[in-house]
Amino acid sequence: MKEISLSDYLDIWKQSISNPQEFWDKIAKELVWFRHYEKILDYKSPDNYRWFVGGKINIAYNALDRWISQGKGDKTAIIWLNEEGKERKYTYKDLYELSSKISTFIAQYSSKSDTILLYMPMVVEAGATMLASARSGTIHTVVFSGFGVKALAERIKSAKPKIIFTADVTYRRGKVIELKSVVDEAIKESGINVNKVVVLNRENKASFKEDRDVDFNEVLKLNTRKEVVETNSEDPLFILYTSGTTGKPKGIVHAMGSYTVWCYAHVKWLYDFSNEKKLLTTADLGWINGHSYSLYGPLLNYGTTIWYEGAMDYPHPGVMWEIIEKYKVENVWTAPTLVKMLMKYGEDHVRKFNTSSLEVFVTAGESLGVEAMNWLRRNVKAKKIFEVWGQTENSGYIASPGGFYFGFLKIKDGSVGVPLPSINIKIVDDNGNELPRGKAGNIIVTSPSPAFMIGLWNDERYKNYYVRFGYYETGDYGYMDQDGYLYILGRSDDVLKVAGHRLGVAEIENVAYIEEVAEVAVVGVPDEIRREVIVIFAVPREGVKDLSLVKQKIIENVRKNFGAIAVVKEVIFVNKLPHTRTGKIMRRVLRALATGKDVGDVSTLEDETSVEEAKKALADIKVVY
Repeated sequence: MKEISLSDYLDIWKQSISNPQEFWDKIAKELVWFRHYEKILDYKSPDNYRWFVGGKINIAYNALDRWISQGKGDKTAIIWLNEEGKERKYTYKDLYELSSKISTFIAQYSSKSDTILLYMPMVVEAGATMLASARSGTIHTVVFSGFGVKALAERIKSAKPKIIFTADVTYRRGKVIELKSVVDEAIKESGINVNKVVVLNRENKASFKEDRDVDFNEVLKLNTRKEVVETNSEDPLFILYTSGTTGKPKGIVHAMGSYTVWCYAHVKWLYDFSNEKKLLTTADLGWINGHSYSLYGPLLNYGTTIWYEGAMDYPHPGVMWEIIEKYKVENVWTAPTLVKMLMKYGEDHVRKFNTSSLEVFVTAGESLGVEAMNWLRRNVKAKKIFEVWGQTENSGYIASPGGFYFGFLKIKDGSVGVPLPSINIKIVDDNGNELPRGKAGNIIVTSPSPAFMIGLWNDERYKNYYVRFGYYETGDYGYMDQDGYLYILGRSDDVLKVAGHRLGVAEIENVAYIEEVAEVAVVGVPDEIRREVIVIFAVPREGVKDLSLVKQKIIENVRKNFGAIAVVKEVIFVNKLPHTRTGKIMRRVLRALATGKDVGDVSTLEDETSVEEAKKALADIKVVY
């Protein structure tokens, strides 16, 4: 695999920062434009700029029609698998035909710039519907199919979709989970008039009581709509609501032109799709990594992806590794949460499968941690294993230790690598003063990049990203080392202020993550003397019996690494931590529980029983703050 020196990489990066117009013009020209842009970058201020102004482009055309026109439609685009062992393969031509039919239906019941909402399982029909929405010039918003009525109703109320696409059911851990009934209740609660609800009727369990209800099979009977709407580069492509780890979800808006160019480029930089190489992605379409790495990015680069509907530890804990062996997978995109979940089952379930085909194994979404990284290195035979960092607001990952296209850089434990081209990261204190290398502070981005959102959907909070420092505030806390490698220490809101010292939760979690625990989460609680002290929530590994000894080892390890300032008030053992559907730990919920406050909206949690477990554990040890 190609390597690149840090010096050579920085030459590329500096070019993108000093002359972004020239840098991105070359990349944009690799795609098909219906009308060439008049201006590459129209920059007014850090919070107000647009890319490829005056151009007309469509991401669906570049993802599908472009390859069809070159006679390349027979390549497999998506391999769909499920918990029952079923497999379906969809070629680029299949996706083209399917999305074209759906686009015909969308055009009948909506207009350009209307919104289309998807509340669907991880099935190819969902990806085809996203492509169909883009194809017809409408704006899609995908809501993860695990969300309940309240979360879905909130998003329907905000997006005001003309059409909702759903399914009668989805499947997870062998259970049948109804979806259509959730949609009906959510529409009623939202008070929004939805023109049509299209249902993929998988088990004939859906009720079609309303005039608005349409069977997905009726959509497939329509004639294929060949035309693609020539959308303006600045037109919104999709709205994607954040998972709500820090409060009310925000509707992130990405533009057609900038997202298409960025998605094409940064996925090309990371993965090699030549010679029929495949990407196994565990990213659901309901979050940005699903948009960029399960659908749009690979298709724009003529790649093949593998989707799995269900839980990656069901029907057995070796599902992921079994898929890698069977399909000789070269590339993986997954979440640290999944890795840590699989760690609970030990190492044999990995080693029994041959993973030597793996070239690049990437994690993103939460901090992976040194323990989980070492577990992967011991058990997974990938040439490169590393974590990257990014956000919904910037289309996915914006920092990594290189990738296939430019070459791979040295991988450093605990680091997410270096900023991608056009991403200029600075670390500043609370007054906006830039900090020296090695000093932790607020992470901001000072450069314009096609990666970034163009705004929030009907939400004035967009300005909050820029008001504090004048540039984009990521909300994350971390530092850069002398080589410019970035280390994420947690969300700024989660940073602990103990006796005048600032400690990132990721720092503490790394040292609290001893071999007897599968996962840990750290929060700060008020203390009259020290301002804040540490509470650690820990999930024991299977078979661990003496929790008092584990507690002692965790506390000693924290003190050993941070000294007397790191006062651990309590270690609380639970069977599961509260995660959002995107795999992020909801520390605000744990903090609220530990301080006796209202946990707020938990409708985006993957499993609300995790909150009840934490409540019970706190009650059992009678912790009061």
